[in-house]
Amino acid sequence: MEALVARILAEGRDLGSGILKVDSFINHQVDVALMKQCGQELAGRFAHVHITKSSPSKSRHRPGDHDRAGVGRAGGLCAQDQAITMPDLLYLATAPSHTKGHTVDLMISPEYLRKGDRVLIVDDFLATGQTILALVKLLRAAGAVVVASAQ
Repeated sequence: MEALVARILAEGRDLGSGILKVDSFINHQVDVALMKQCGQELAGRFAHVHITKSSPSKSRHRPGDHDRAGVGRAGGLCAQDQAITMPDLLYLATAPSHTKGHTVDLMISPEYLRKGDRVLIVDDFLATGQTILALVKLLRAAGAVVVASAQ
C-alpha cells in the first residue's frame, strides 16, 4: 500500500468538499500494475476470512476495481445500473453519491450472488460511507455475509 500512498501524495488533488481527484491512476487512467499490487496486498490481508466474492462499492465498476479487490481467488461482483440482460428480479439498494451529486442505484443479479457468499467490499475512497451501507443492506438481503470492507 506504500506505492498507493506515494501516488496519492504525488498526483492526488484535493478538490474540496471531501473529494480527492486521483483520475491519473485510478479513475480515468488505470495503473494496472499498481492496482494488481493493491489487490495482492488486500488478498493477503483478508485471506483468513475466506472470501468467495468481492465487490467495488459503486454503481459502475472501473477497470482495475477487481484487481484492487484481490479477486484472483474470488469472483467479482459489480453493483450496476439495470441492463436488458439482467433479470427483472434484482437485489437493489439506493445510495447518495458524494462525487456524483445525486442518488445512485446499486443492483446485483441473483444469478451471481448466492446465499452464504462471503463478500469483501472494496471502496477506493470513503467519503460518507452511504454507498457502503447501501451495499451491505443489499448483500445481507441476498443472504450474503459481508466479511470485511476495505478502503
